Amino acid sequence: MGGESAGGGSSTAGGAGAGASAGSVATGGSAGSGSGGASGTGTGGSTGTDAVQSAGCGKAKTLQNGTLNITFGGASRKYILRVPDAYDSSHPYRLVFAFAESGSSAMSVVSRNYFTLATLDSKNTIFVAPDAANGAGSWSKSDVELTDAILAQLEGDLCIDKSRIFATGFSFGGAMSIALACTRADVFRAVAFFSGADLTGSCSGTLTKPIAYYASQASQDSTGTPMPSSGKIKQAEFAAVNGCMPEPSATTFPAAGKPHTCTDYKGCSTGHPTKYCVFDGPHGWEPKDPGQTTSWNAPEAWKFITQF
Repeated sequence: MGGESAGGGSSTAGGAGAGASAGSVATGGSAGSGSGGASGTGTGGSTGTDAVQSAGCGKAKTLQNGTLNITFGGASRKYILRVPDAYDSSHPYRLVFAFAESGSSAMSVVSRNYFTLATLDSKNTIFVAPDAANGAGSWSKSDVELTDAILAQLEGDLCIDKSRIFATGFSFGGAMSIALACTRADVFRAVAFFSGADLTGSCSGTLTKPIAYYASQASQDSTGTPMPSSGKIKQAEFAAVNGCMPEPSATTFPAAGKPHTCTDYKGCSTGHPTKYCVFDGPHGWEPKDPGQTTSWNAPEAWKFITQF
C-alpha cells in the first residue's frame, strides 16, 4: 500500500525522454520580463553521463530571454523564455514548461516566477511559458502540437537535456500538463502540476505509457466531469499505468484545520514515481498549512522534478 506523509517524494530515478516532433519558424522576439530568484546550486546544467544533449549544445544561442514569436498553424503564437544568466552552451539544462490557468497569460506565469519554481533554481533550469491562442489560458488539443513546435525550436538553439523535460501548470494549465502526460510520455520526463483535469479532451481511452506524475488537489475544486475534481480519477489512472499499487485513501482529504497529506505510491515501475497531495481549501496552487506563512506545494513539486 502507498504511504501518506506531509512531505517527501519518491527517490526513484532514471529514464530518458525522446526528442520533440518537428518544426516551426521563429520570428524574433521582444524583450520581456523574467524574474530572477534565489540562486540554485551548482553551475551550468546537467553534467552527468546520462544527459541526452539537444542539437543546440555547443552552439551560440540566438534565442533571447523575453517574449518570442513562433509561427504555428498559420498564425503567430507567443511564449516567454527564461534562460539562466550564466548560460553555458556546453552543459545540457533541465527544461520546464509552465502553463497558465484560464483567464491568465504567459506574462502572469512569469510574474509569479513560473509558479515560484524559478525562485528555487536560477542556474540549472530553463523555463518557458507558452501563451494560449486567446492569451488567457484557454488551452486545446492543438496546443500539444504547439508545445512540440516550441520544444523543437528550443532544442535546436539551446543546450537542453532531452531526458529532463517537464511540465507544470495550474487549473487549465494543469490540464495541459495532463494532456502532455497522456500524449507525450516519451518526450516529457515528468509532470508536476496543481489542480488539473482533462479539460482539453486529450486523454480519452486507456493510458498505455508510464510517466512520473505529481499532482495536488483542493477539497473545494469544482465538481463534475471533466472539472478539476476529476483529477482525482486521473491520478489513479496514471498510478495504474505506472505500475503502482492501488491506494484508495489517496483521495481522502484532510479535515478543516488539518495540514495537507501526500501519498507516495508504492511499487511503481522504475523511473515512474507517482505522488498525489491533497489539502482542505479552495481551488489554488499556493495552499498554506494551518499556522504557516508559505506554501508547501511548489516546493513539493520542485522536489519531485529535481529527483531526476
